[in-house]
Amino acid sequence: MVSENVKKTIEEVRAQTQKEGRYIELVSTVEYLINLVEPGKKEIFQKAMEDAEDMEDVNEILAALKLQIGAQGAKKLLKL
Repeated sequence: MVSENVKKTIEEVRAQTQKEGRYIELVSTVEYLINLVEPGKKEIFQKAMEDAEDMEDVNEILAALKLQIGAQGAKKLLKL
């Protein structure tokens, strides 16, 4: 029978792996979206990603990217 200490350790490893997996997916998504940003603003988002320290920072960048891409789409549709 597996001891409680081993079970606890294994559960901690699984939780960390899941957390890192979500972080990797989030970062990959943000990097993809950065490529959709107009060239003049791309560097700002790349710099922000370099400075990001945790998932909260990356989520904030993602929110800003959504706004930027939405604004770009609106300009294109309205021919501004």
